[in-house]
Amino acid sequence: MAKKLGKKARKFAHKHLQGGAKRSRKLRSQFNRRTRKDGKGREDDDRLDADGGQETRRTDPAMSTNDDVATLADCLEFPEDEDELDGDLSDSDGYLSEDPECLYYSDSDDDNVLKECIVQDDLDEQNNEMRLAVKKQKKKLKKLLDKDPKFANFLEKWQLELVNHESKEDSDEQDEMDSVDDAVDSGDKDPPSDKILTSKTISEWCQLVLEEPKAPALRNLLNAFRDACRFGLNSNSLSMQRLQSTEVFYQIISFVLSKADNIFRALLEISDDDKGKLMNQRNGKKWQDIEPLIKSYLWNSLNLISQLTDNQILTYVLTRLRTSVVYFSAYPSTSRRLLKILVRLWASGDQNLSLSSFLMIREVVSLLPDCLDFCLTKAYNTYLSSSNLVDNRNIEHTDFMLNCLVELYSLDIQKSGERAVISVGQLSAILRQASKTKGKEDLLKIDNWQYINCINLWVRFICVNYKDCHNVHSLFSSVVQIIRGVAHLLPGMRYLPLRLKLAHMLNELSNCSQMFFPVPSLILGSLEFREAPQKEQTEKGKTHFSSLLKVPRNMLKSRDFQEQCVLSAIEVLSAHFFQWSYHVSFPEVATIPLILLKRLQEQTTIESLRRPLKRTIDQVSENRDFVQRKREVVSFSPNDALSVESFLQDEEMSGNASFTQFYASVSKSRQSRGRKLV
Repeated sequence: MAKKLGKKARKFAHKHLQGGAKRSRKLRSQFNRRTRKDGKGREDDDRLDADGGQETRRTDPAMSTNDDVATLADCLEFPEDEDELDGDLSDSDGYLSEDPECLYYSDSDDDNVLKECIVQDDLDEQNNEMRLAVKKQKKKLKKLLDKDPKFANFLEKWQLELVNHESKEDSDEQDEMDSVDDAVDSGDKDPPSDKILTSKTISEWCQLVLEEPKAPALRNLLNAFRDACRFGLNSNSLSMQRLQSTEVFYQIISFVLSKADNIFRALLEISDDDKGKLMNQRNGKKWQDIEPLIKSYLWNSLNLISQLTDNQILTYVLTRLRTSVVYFSAYPSTSRRLLKILVRLWASGDQNLSLSSFLMIREVVSLLPDCLDFCLTKAYNTYLSSSNLVDNRNIEHTDFMLNCLVELYSLDIQKSGERAVISVGQLSAILRQASKTKGKEDLLKIDNWQYINCINLWVRFICVNYKDCHNVHSLFSSVVQIIRGVAHLLPGMRYLPLRLKLAHMLNELSNCSQMFFPVPSLILGSLEFREAPQKEQTEKGKTHFSSLLKVPRNMLKSRDFQEQCVLSAIEVLSAHFFQWSYHVSFPEVATIPLILLKRLQEQTTIESLRRPLKRTIDQVSENRDFVQRKREVVSFSPNDALSVESFLQDEEMSGNASFTQFYASVSKSRQSRGRKLV
């Protein structure tokens, strides 16, 4: 029975624990929608009456900020399918009937086994002590409930409410595995054997299976693999009694994962690269004969990757299991659960594990297109949840997830386009509401990483598929309007990091569509410096624009902030000018930005900023004069599109122009500083 948290504990959970905040929001929405017996709505949404007790929810500024961000995630996320998973493997618990001819060998003289047994005995003693402590706490709680029956009824009622409305995102997967473990540990049906699995026994079985895949030892080996997948979960389970050495555990896991695919192909008489023929044999007699073996292997593999916590071992298991993805495609429901686990590992933050998970996700989706909708929804929602907070530690992983998600959405442009239209419509609705009210809560829905990363996702999706698919053209104008709307809604120096990111997005869209956008107006209009006191100019601390959307007020007059503003603005402007540096209209493109840059140079008193500004002005002016001279000698009209496109094409191919070299030096200096905009 759950224990009611105190006031401070509830505030801490709402403020710092994402799962607790999410469950609380779902509960509040359910209570607010609940009607009374007379058919009328609730008179007070914030007051919950239970057995005469009342509790009034008080608001906290920090809590409300987190709730606003989480509410935005609920608005942007796609609804997930809550169908039952593992329906096509529910008849298999992983056990296979063994052949009594396969003998067990003893190597009890091995010192490693004895050492492992001693370590396991110590763990058993610790587990027993923990169980006794839990029993004592339960007795104390029982005495308290016996003294106050009303309190017992109150707790029982709210416990049922929490169980019914608990978030499946946080508990679904663990509940499934716990239920399976309890069912098996409470009473296994016809266990294959209670004999200890030794290294010599496994070696003999592996040798027999390699010599003859149809050998009876294969069933024994898969049962041993089943025990290895449950090794360490429960000290009283049969798996722990049979496997008393980690050496045997690694021996079983490594052999089965590396050889199972070849063994099953040998039993089906199919070559290694003939996946199509394997998928066509699902209804054949050979498949039906070995289907129990395949089911046992798949079920136990899912249990293994669901329960492992070491990232290196998980990466190894996924790498080996990737060759067996074709067998998962025979069971769509199991493939959906596999995708659910893989998406969670994909967002783990470990580089190798994330890459291995994504490669396997892409393999599953390519073999089973029916799971694409489920995969896109799950991956999109996971990306939004993971991008709630971006800092210097996870910015590269967030960008990696963005690229992976774009690749998944590019597999089927028609399905992805429909989802993109829905998501962009949600972004537009949030922006319209914020522009209409300009309230603090509505502006917070714009000024957060989830909203900006969602825009960046569809910008990258459009850029990747713009030339190959015309279906994304309808999204182009909507995304551009959202970017310009956000920049107009959040002006000023404090939002300069956000405006730089928006300008970078416009550069990407302009590069893929060859359309001109007034990028300099988003940046130069916010660059206004004022003379600061000496203390504020020498303020310590570095400003990393890659992990900021809004700069704190105490940093606005710092020298470091002003330097980063100018250098970051030069990076974005140089990318914009480089795109149009060989275009016939470059003199008109550069006229107004040059005026603003010269004005900024005059206002700046910091010598370290005047030098890069002057160099940028000189390079842009030189390129403007170069294009102007070339344009004066041509004879074609501006209406001649072919001639305009071929203007300075030879110079662009050679790449020897002065501004091209300047842009290369700016990009190199950005990499050396280690400050990445996106």
